[in-house]
Amino acid sequence: MMSPPRSGGGSVLPLANRIVRLGGAGAGAVLLVLCAVVAQATQAPRGRPAAAPEPASQRTRPAHASRGSRPAETTAKTTPLVRTIRAAVLRQRSTIARREFGGRAPQAPTVLLSRSDAAKGWAFGSSVIAPPDGVDAPPDASLFIARHLKTGWQVSVTGAPTFAAFAKHAPSDVVPDGERVLLARYGKAAASGAATGLELPWGPGKSWTMRPAGDPRAIAFAGGDGRVLAPGPGRLYRLCGRTSEHAMLLLIHPNGLASTFSRLTALTAVEDGGAVRTGTYLGTTGRGLPCSTGQAPGPASVVFGVLSGGRPAALDGLRIGGWTLQVAASGRAVAATRSGVRVEQGDPLLNLGDGVVPTPAPSPTLTSSPATSPTTVASS
Repeated sequence: MMSPPRSGGGSVLPLANRIVRLGGAGAGAVLLVLCAVVAQATQAPRGRPAAAPEPASQRTRPAHASRGSRPAETTAKTTPLVRTIRAAVLRQRSTIARREFGGRAPQAPTVLLSRSDAAKGWAFGSSVIAPPDGVDAPPDASLFIARHLKTGWQVSVTGAPTFAAFAKHAPSDVVPDGERVLLARYGKAAASGAATGLELPWGPGKSWTMRPAGDPRAIAFAGGDGRVLAPGPGRLYRLCGRTSEHAMLLLIHPNGLASTFSRLTALTAVEDGGAVRTGTYLGTTGRGLPCSTGQAPGPASVVFGVLSGGRPAALDGLRIGGWTLQVAASGRAVAATRSGVRVEQGDPLLNLGDGVVPTPAPSPTLTSSPATSPTTVASS
């Protein structure tokens, strides 16, 4: 039986940190989208006013400029609490992870302790089961809440029947009141349907390029200024670690859905559980694989995914940023609007923001000149 920590609240984190230091996601239609792509650099979608400057109190800075304590990144040598969390994650998530990884056995999860109150016997954090080598699949990400009883630590992970109850009863220094309702909703099956209420993870009226991520539950985006922005409001949590490129971000939205972001550098300084709004800076595109030390080939990008019911959701059929995604089992992606405009992967994808296709300005009649041919415009 494991005994609770004897010192004051927060003693679990320093202990884990010390151990770490020791050990170690028709023609008319074509003309429409071409005009929108050309026009996007000079005008924003109609009907959407420019965002007001962010108050100084809510501005974020890259992670290297952040202040305050950091969650503990755990290794094989770790505390009894973390060993218990790892066992609970595997017990509660291994069936899901095995299915997501094509039948391959999951490995030990990476655990981050975000907040704890040793005196009251509660802890909160995140866990990630990374896919085995050679498996193109999103990591299985979850949150956990643990409490200490006379019989030892009890751990509830995202999706477990007790998770909402743990979120309800945890002290406010472990699960702040602002997060409590959201966490209780997260992990339950989100409302069905194509609409997500999300934008694409960059500025409205700007175009980035879709790239396959090898899995129908993830898609990569590259281009623009590389600044990845929150596609909707919610609460932000770190996964895997605090290091840029190899960490992940989890953004839980008020409707119960969540979005994930990996390969980011210069992460936001928003703390775990911090509230963000649509358009908040999250990080800059990179090439680092999440929860590992590897690098992805190709240009810097962000891998984007959606979680429903606490599990990675197939992107096929979801409506994001004014587009309905069509993602094959191979990961090949197409985006289409209700009016029939289609964009293939590798071509510029305009973030429509509120989902309204902007009406293009009158344009001269197309000729056979290369300067006005559709191919030339699309590839510029």
